Amino acid sequence: MSSFLYTPNSYYPIDDSPNNNPNSINNNKPTRNLFRWILLTLAVGILCIFVLTIIITIIIIIFKKKSTHHNYQNSSLNKTEMFLNISKRIKNNTSFTCQLPANPNYKENCTIVAGVLSTSDDELNRLQGPTSVYLDKERNIYVADTTNHRIRKYIPGNSDEGETLIDEKSNIYYPRCLFIDQESNYLFFLDQDIQANYRVQVIQLNSNPLKRTILIVGNQTRSYGMSLDENFNIYVSEYNHHRIVKWLSPNYEQYLIIVGNDKNQLTYPRSIYIDQITNDLYVADKNQIQRWLNNSNESKIVMQGGLLCPRGIEYDCHGNLYISQDKTIKLINNKTNLAGIDIIGIQFYFHWVLNSRKTDELSNPEGIYLDKTNGDLYVVDPSFNLVEKFTTKD
Repeated sequence: MSSFLYTPNSYYPIDDSPNNNPNSINNNKPTRNLFRWILLTLAVGILCIFVLTIIITIIIIIFKKKSTHHNYQNSSLNKTEMFLNISKRIKNNTSFTCQLPANPNYKENCTIVAGVLSTSDDELNRLQGPTSVYLDKERNIYVADTTNHRIRKYIPGNSDEGETLIDEKSNIYYPRCLFIDQESNYLFFLDQDIQANYRVQVIQLNSNPLKRTILIVGNQTRSYGMSLDENFNIYVSEYNHHRIVKWLSPNYEQYLIIVGNDKNQLTYPRSIYIDQITNDLYVADKNQIQRWLNNSNESKIVMQGGLLCPRGIEYDCHGNLYISQDKTIKLINNKTNLAGIDIIGIQFYFHWVLNSRKTDELSNPEGIYLDKTNGDLYVVDPSFNLVEKFTTKD
């Protein structure tokens, strides 16, 4: 009785189960060991996967660096090959027949070939400050969507279903001044880098994926004009330097100042145009157009007047000069005076409702492109963010 009172746990009944019996076998130990082994295996597996992921990531990064370097080397080598192929084609192509009307007369109404009205909800196809347009031999339409930092391609008849060829993700900024070699499908364009140096880049349009090469990294100045001659020398207007420079092909590592030295002064030149037949140079300077004959230091004013500096320049096989200026497209030839005559557009005045704009109204048109086969004139209207086509009357 007394021993019962001095036993601390005597209040509770004695449990003789195996778990409380030190002499019995512990059946839970194998289960606990198995659980610990599973946890250890999972931890080791996760650690191995983590290490393997790091190794694979490092290998991919190294491979990408090598691939990028390899592609860059190929682009540099192909630059010379590109020039040789194009120059051979130009020298062998001596036949030419003028198919354009000598006195073009355009219809008042136009057709929208690229872009949508600003009231549209189509964000993808809404252009922003376009400046240049060019066509390839299949009449696909290429647009420098400048403020959106991209180049768009439109199939004829699908003005609201464009395709983005290249954009800001590919390191292009404010593209403008498109130029396409029709036989080789090389697209040249002017843009700038983040240090505000102008650049000339080229894209091989028939490559998949698109191959691109930076041909020129120029001086730190704005540029609004670029053109090529028959030997694929590249002419660039250096806006803040008041001059035109000629980058020499095929390497484009050296340039000549051909206009804007002590004898030939310019004031903020913008657009330029090279006649592909004569290699004469046309320069939009202030409110006039000057022409420099090939291999000559003498210039001649061929167009003068207007409120704004001329923007777009085109030239046909009859000697007609097409200029986008103010609110119209002007034509200058030996039958007109220096002011030229308006052949497209009327003075536009902003309406309360933008859609009430007439189809022949223009607002500070920029780049223009003349289809040398039928006389169609493509006009970039940055105020309405559209590209329009004007056709000749029958």
